[in-house]
Amino acid sequence: MFAYMSSPLCELTRNVERILIRLRYMSFYERIKHVIDSRQPSRVIARSIRNLFFPVRHNDALRKTILIEATSVCDAKCIFCNYRLGFRKKKIMSPDLFESVAKSAVRLGFTNLDLTSPGGEFFTLRNAVALIETARHAGLLHIETYTNGIQLHKHDNERLLRSGIDALLISFPGFDRALYKKIYQVDKYAAFKRSIQKLLETHERLHSKVHISFEPRTIIKLGEICESPFYKDFLSHFLSDRIRVSPPIRVFDTWVGTVKKEDLIEGMKLDITPLKSIYPLKRPYLCNRLYMLGVFANGDVRLCNCRHDGTVETEEHDGLYINNLSMYVDLEHLVIENRAKIDGIRSNFRNGRIPSVCQHCAFYLPADLGDY
Repeated sequence: MFAYMSSPLCELTRNVERILIRLRYMSFYERIKHVIDSRQPSRVIARSIRNLFFPVRHNDALRKTILIEATSVCDAKCIFCNYRLGFRKKKIMSPDLFESVAKSAVRLGFTNLDLTSPGGEFFTLRNAVALIETARHAGLLHIETYTNGIQLHKHDNERLLRSGIDALLISFPGFDRALYKKIYQVDKYAAFKRSIQKLLETHERLHSKVHISFEPRTIIKLGEICESPFYKDFLSHFLSDRIRVSPPIRVFDTWVGTVKKEDLIEGMKLDITPLKSIYPLKRPYLCNRLYMLGVFANGDVRLCNCRHDGTVETEEHDGLYINNLSMYVDLEHLVIENRAKIDGIRSNFRNGRIPSVCQHCAFYLPADLGDY
């Protein structure tokens, strides 16, 4: 850069430049060393490469998905979830507000509904099936939810499978009472097992087209799950293109740092992949989930329906918060009147001013939106 200079001043300038370059590479070295010394170097490197070179391109379904949290109450205390830490107040959304939000969501162009609470269980609600029917009648075309399945046997399963639900994703630690209690921290395996039996038998009798996916969160391998008596003697007979068991998840999110390594048990890991990973592989893309809207049971509306900082009051500190529905006629008016704020959050993210709630999120999904 300064090769053409020859004066003492130029020599001093060259020395300063050398020092700055050295410091820069020392910073790079330290970053690389941190990754290599971490417990998940391959995961961090692979995630970084994906973020830079392989963004998601076909994301219409994601951008048309809204989460409506009908309740923030749960009936389990899973060791990998921050619900057990009690940060959030327990709330239940009124049926009238739920219907209003569903109708507004359709008018805003959303077609897909996720009923998964970021810290609750949808089927703790007695009117859960009625809410699904309400959402379908409002015009939402695809409806799904995660559930731990504990309460399913208390509902009319025939009505549930005909309600308009398209997919049930059932979270469980394995078909073993001791393991269930150890990971989900409640002695409700019998209720879970009864629910699964009732659900699958009804599904077969109705020739239902609802997709049911069993999603293990556990320390054991898929082969061990398949060797359990309940799987071999019962569940395996129902498997089809609509009913399946997924490979176990054994690496878990930190929930914005609230879930710690010591909370988990041997065989489970935390995903420590930071948002920017390796220095030269910074994330240049907006997160897909910033085009998804989340409406919480307390009326809070925010971008992203996936993760939030449960340790703080959303309206004061969460950088993805938009506003509360109590201040507006409906969701449609809230979104329209806060368009500048929404665009600002997305613009800041693109320019590297990333909300703290996002900076260590393991669910970042880079979106190459083109001219969208």
